[in-house]
Amino acid sequence: MSRGMRIVAPFRPFVAEAPHHQELAAAETPFDWIAAIRMMSHSAAVACQCPVHVITDVDTDLPVPCLKYQTTARRLMLWNFEVCLAYLRSADFDRDTVMLDSDQLVYQNLAKWFRKGVDLGILIREPPKQDPLSYPILNGVQWWALAGRDRLIAFYEQALAIAAALPEDQIVWGADTTALWRLLEPIEPGRHHRAGLTVALIDSRPVLQALSGLQMRWVTQGCLPRPTHAVLDFRNTRKPYMQAVYDATIASAVPA
Repeated sequence: MSRGMRIVAPFRPFVAEAPHHQELAAAETPFDWIAAIRMMSHSAAVACQCPVHVITDVDTDLPVPCLKYQTTARRLMLWNFEVCLAYLRSADFDRDTVMLDSDQLVYQNLAKWFRKGVDLGILIREPPKQDPLSYPILNGVQWWALAGRDRLIAFYEQALAIAAALPEDQIVWGADTTALWRLLEPIEPGRHHRAGLTVALIDSRPVLQALSGLQMRWVTQGCLPRPTHAVLDFRNTRKPYMQAVYDATIASAVPA
């Protein structure tokens, strides 16, 4: 197994605050985050051939490989920044690292999006026409270069401070993206110097796909082709399809 990269996924159980999280928690069959982590981890280990760890708090016990840090925030948006910052400060950050959200499956080696001389890689998109004010940043996949450790730490310290000062509605949902947006704007593809570091703002279209309605129909019909993007995202109401997609495209092809 290669020692050249690690994948980390922040996770700690929280009381649901955002409406879509409350809906998931209240469902007849609540979304199983531990199962999602296991599916994501297996897909990432197969595609990237590298270690995969959850990053979490020292007081959280999870039945998956974890790296644990002392944290104090107990609001999801702020805690995400705090635990990522703890990892960046730690001795565990000893190689280039990709940060992933847990509700995603990986189909290609993510190492190829690291760029020499770039501290941070992050995905961007054009806001949907029906919601031009939506976030242009997709922060569920990030590339952290070991060579940029000090600059990444300073950057995420700024991001946490910005997020903590945002209004309550954004601390419930969106503060982590808003803080990155403020530090990285103007948002346009390419390599840029922003907020003390070098960042690659990466067009998300070749990299990440949100599970589509067509794919949902295919998986229901038992004829889902293997996704062609590097990462398939099960955001919001698409999460219940994650197990079926994993079974059809990963578990059936590679022994667990």
